[in-house]
Amino acid sequence: MKNVTIKRILYSLFFLLLCIPAFSHTQHYANLWFDGTFIGSFLKKHEKWKYYLQPRLVVIDDRYGLDEAHVFYGAGYQITPNFAPYVGAAYFLSEDIQGTESHENVVWQQFLWDMYKSKSFKLNNRTRLEERKNTLYPQWAIRFRDQFTLRIPFQNKKYSFITFDEFFLNLNHPSWVSNKFFSQNRFFTGIEKHISKSTSFDVGYINQARFQRRNKNLITNGVYLRINVIS
Repeated sequence: MKNVTIKRILYSLFFLLLCIPAFSHTQHYANLWFDGTFIGSFLKKHEKWKYYLQPRLVVIDDRYGLDEAHVFYGAGYQITPNFAPYVGAAYFLSEDIQGTESHENVVWQQFLWDMYKSKSFKLNNRTRLEERKNTLYPQWAIRFRDQFTLRIPFQNKKYSFITFDEFFLNLNHPSWVSNKFFSQNRFFTGIEKHISKSTSFDVGYINQARFQRRNKNLITNGVYLRINVIS
């Protein structure tokens, strides 16, 4: 039964990747991701109160080099061992393939949920709502994003197979964001190395599809590196 469940999850993630449409105006690039997730208790006496920090840098092989740089920071509360809500803020710096920079200030809310744990596999979910403000425009953009992560440990328990898929939905469409409801999808598959009880490192392949205005869409394929420190 567990093997059937794992296969269904893998097939669903793969199907999402295959369903990314091919457009005549689609451009393809390679990129390199540096990512980190840091979660821990503020104080030993109040272990359920958590901080959240997620920096990211993505470089791309266009003439300008920078794709995006951002940092999320916030706080949350561990309601149960498997569920925690968080709120926070973020700053986004992005650069398109024409070299135009975009600066965003963001307010966000999210849930982290360990949906299933066993010796065979783990399934996690991160649901996030973002209220984004581009510094050049008065309108706020609201975006919903949902990520499902599957981990399957190898016989050598220091390593696990890891894959995730994350989709992005634009809930409104100010002039500075994509006019597509389904605006973006990310798919990752790779290996997780367990360094210690609280620290792990992920490396693998990532595909990102961004569905932009006037069907000028961008597909990137690259290497993804992430450090996780969660206590």
